[in-house]
Amino acid sequence: MLGLAKAGSGSGRRVRRVGLASATLLLAKGAFGLTHPVVSLLCAGTEPGAPTACLAYANAFRSVTYPVRWVAPEQWRGAPGEVVVVPGTEVGKLSSEVRTRLVAFVEAGGDLVTALDTSLARALGLEFAETSIAVTGTRDAAAPGLSIRWRVPAQVRPFTVPQNGKVFSWTEARAYPLVAAFRRGHGDVLFLGVELDDQNPLGTSRFPFFLQAVGSAFEVSPPLASSRLVFYADLGDHNGHDPEAIAAAWWRRGIREVHVGTWDAFEAKWELYERLIAACHRRGILVYAWFELPEVTRPFWDAHPEWREKTASGADAHVDWRRLMALSIPECFEAVARWANDLLLRFDWDGADLAEVYFESPMGLEQPEVFTPMNSVVREAFRARSGFDPKDLFDERSPRFFERDPAALESFFSYRRDAAVDLHERLLGVIAGVRERKPHLDVVLTLVDALYDTSMRDRLGIDTQRIVSLGARFPFELQVEDPFTLWVLGPERYAKIAADYARIVPPGQRLAVDVNVVPRGGDVRPTAQQTGLELYRLVAEARRSFPRVCLYSEATVYPQDGALLPSALAATASIAPSGAHEAIVESDGTVELSTGAGSVAVRLDGRNWPAVHGGDMLLPRGRHVVEWEEGTGLSSRLRLLGITGVLLDANAESGALSVRYASPARVFVLLPFRPGRTEVDGKPLALAVAQSDPGFVLCAPAGEHVLIIAP
Repeated sequence: MLGLAKAGSGSGRRVRRVGLASATLLLAKGAFGLTHPVVSLLCAGTEPGAPTACLAYANAFRSVTYPVRWVAPEQWRGAPGEVVVVPGTEVGKLSSEVRTRLVAFVEAGGDLVTALDTSLARALGLEFAETSIAVTGTRDAAAPGLSIRWRVPAQVRPFTVPQNGKVFSWTEARAYPLVAAFRRGHGDVLFLGVELDDQNPLGTSRFPFFLQAVGSAFEVSPPLASSRLVFYADLGDHNGHDPEAIAAAWWRRGIREVHVGTWDAFEAKWELYERLIAACHRRGILVYAWFELPEVTRPFWDAHPEWREKTASGADAHVDWRRLMALSIPECFEAVARWANDLLLRFDWDGADLAEVYFESPMGLEQPEVFTPMNSVVREAFRARSGFDPKDLFDERSPRFFERDPAALESFFSYRRDAAVDLHERLLGVIAGVRERKPHLDVVLTLVDALYDTSMRDRLGIDTQRIVSLGARFPFELQVEDPFTLWVLGPERYAKIAADYARIVPPGQRLAVDVNVVPRGGDVRPTAQQTGLELYRLVAEARRSFPRVCLYSEATVYPQDGALLPSALAATASIAPSGAHEAIVESDGTVELSTGAGSVAVRLDGRNWPAVHGGDMLLPRGRHVVEWEEGTGLSSRLRLLGITGVLLDANAESGALSVRYASPARVFVLLPFRPGRTEVDGKPLALAVAQSDPGFVLCAPAGEHVLIIAP
């Protein structure tokens, strides 16, 4: 098992005794094996076709990279460095010998998760009421003010929490505990009054913060993480905040790329943008300009009422939060193009995100007050093309009324799709012009999906195939945004969306997905906004389906979700213990492995590895054998602390650090020393260096390169 601590090592960590059969083992709680345990799930049979309750536990743990072993109960003997999970519905299948071993395991220092009023629960000392109660929802210590409602009520036998216990979840009125931890002998038990989930194999129906309870009860955390979170940010959520404080908070949360809204980018706030970008760069955070055209800025809207888009009702198009400008008016487009060009040149952006360039509205034709475009230029152009005024489509007295003449409606839908493609082409051309002067500028095109929910093709005017084809002339990362109509669906939707795009994008097209974390309308359960297990599963499945995941937004994600998000983002990685301080780690990207120790020396595939910070290590893409031992190892100066690109390899020798990486954007490299000499692909090249709390940040060029850095 991972991380067996040596007795008498003097680490000062709490020591737990685990004695099974004839063996007695001393385990340090902070050693790797117990800080990041293997989860042993005791369920009869095999995983394919297993009961929902068993699958729910397995999927919950796997969503944040805990390794899960499916163990036949009769074969389980107990081992250090594991958390044992026994669903309540499986207890009746256990022999008395196995139940006895489980109790002994806990009393000797083991960690156990179980549920329901069973012989095992009673043997562990729990007492239950004689009658059951109906439970329809919970309150949780992780988010006391959040209403958690169950779609299917459950019958629960109330239980008494031992005096040394801690309650994590209660019934809605806090009358009865539902999830609690308590000590039994030298070990800990996390008990659920009802199964984690017997309705949904993903485990998301009842207890969103189950994993937080596991972490608190057993002092454990997932082994792997990807501190490369990408978020959208609206500066309106930070009014009056110091840019240094904003950037520092983002860095602490593991955010390494942020797409900042440009609708506040007018002269009065230029200093704010300049200071924020500089503060982010000093911490190794990439900053992209997030355009929401045809929204420009509030001053632009106020200054040009003649250029405002019109809805089918004739009103100015202030739809939802966006104030839409009529980019089909030539003078308006030219003014917006100049604004965007100047904005991208004025500030030190790392990229540009052209997002949601579409016509309103996803709500459909039944709301003419939000349907666009209907400005005078559009009406005249369409009249010349089709022979009638598109406003007639919304006039119930007209023979062209959309419910009466579907062919006329389709002709306008076709016009809107053509216009949207043209807008994308012209706006990408503006950014391409900037890239001639700033070739490092990465480009992201965020497109609302119209392949899964095909109604978006007409509602928003999206011709996916034609817009994607623009990438041949204007290279960009295509970031797919699932529309609000899909937000109530499960995380499996991302695999389907990815498959849809794989069929139409050309080879080499970069793909990403935008996950919206916001309150959802309707009767959505267990919570209105994705949080806890549902959110982790969404991010994990999104990452399994797409190479990159961007979250909206850094202000809407609940604070209680922050700690485990990096592990959910590492869902494509796996770890297999292979020794006391050894593991096999496989990943398609860069991941962090935390050992739980204060400082370690690391060997990767048999050679010294310099990407180490304290007890944490940064691992490159691929399959690797990792070994570590406590100690400083390599020179404390020649280390790599972090990198925004994909790490391919690293080495420290001859007084210099060598880093091989790949990235479509320029790269920030975090170091514990100030670089004195730098080379890129064997050629000396002076690179910008900044200093802040995390260390020294070196800015390296985009692409795949070998970087040599010497103090």
